[in-house]
Amino acid sequence: MIRLTQFEFLKIMTRKSIYLALAGLLVLLVLYACFRHSGPMNGTSYYKPYEGPITAEKVKVAQDQIQNYSEETQNRYGVFYDISVFSPFKNSIRYDEHGNVMERTVTVSEIHYNKPWGYLLEYIDQFGVLFMMVMILLGLAPVFAEEYALGTAALLRSSKRGKGQLVSAKLMASMFYVVICVAVFTSVNLLVYWLRFGNLAGADTPIQSVGMYFYSFDYEFSPYKFTAIQYYGVQLVTHLVGCLIFGCIVLLVSALSSTSFIAMVVNVALVGVPYLAFDVMNFNPGWATWIEEFSFSTMMRVTRFFLTPVSYSVFGIELSYLNWYMIIMAVVTIGVILGTYRTFRTREVFS
Repeated sequence: MIRLTQFEFLKIMTRKSIYLALAGLLVLLVLYACFRHSGPMNGTSYYKPYEGPITAEKVKVAQDQIQNYSEETQNRYGVFYDISVFSPFKNSIRYDEHGNVMERTVTVSEIHYNKPWGYLLEYIDQFGVLFMMVMILLGLAPVFAEEYALGTAALLRSSKRGKGQLVSAKLMASMFYVVICVAVFTSVNLLVYWLRFGNLAGADTPIQSVGMYFYSFDYEFSPYKFTAIQYYGVQLVTHLVGCLIFGCIVLLVSALSSTSFIAMVVNVALVGVPYLAFDVMNFNPGWATWIEEFSFSTMMRVTRFFLTPVSYSVFGIELSYLNWYMIIMAVVTIGVILGTYRTFRTREVFS
């Protein structure tokens, strides 16, 4: 079984398209990181005089200095912006998209430099999802479909290990491939931002105070008491699990498809249609909300789970959004894996 898994893994890793896509995506990652937001760099020296508890004196200085805030000076004035946002002397009310008052469940009472972590967290949500979807599609879409296209499926099914064990080997090899892709992206991402900022300062600060691109505190109302580095670990594990689930779905579509091209097109549609509908065309009728919230790609992006406290009541059972999502994805994943086994064992003719 081990040798069979190694053989299947080698088949995946010898596809030239994977390395062409990997090289292109890594170049795009570095260029995007260095030129999309070229201004922000190491700003620890600007924060040092003001780090610590937010006082009335610091708030007064921030109010005086914030008037000069601009894109060109955001490193220098970022600390004043942070102070103004989390000032305990400021009574501002925020509303969510449904008109409900948003409340901070975790209080930020100190200011510390943590800007590198905003970029690291945002990149898994954005570029990390693109990176993994492309790599998973290229690597896993041909896994079963290629056997049909080459005419080897019937031969493999008639062999000693051609049904259950072969599917298990392909599944394990595919999951190992996904883990390697996540590890590659994470390593490059950490290296790029460590080199760009010169440090990864602020790892022990609460995620509520981590600014995305210096001015957007996406986790300001998060109920979770994570530090930046703790949440990065949680985000990474959740992202990995989401990628593994997506990989299982790609394998099922591959087992149902007669060619790699068909498998690729169907999987791209599964990813692309919801994105175009909800993110590009802003298609958001009430009855379709659950499709967006419980899409399998939501776990790959991670962010939605940890932004604000959300719960659902189903059949009188009150659970958090994260818990309900995990239960649904567990059921879906089991069904997908069983479906893949059954499909490859019984499918005989493709038209």
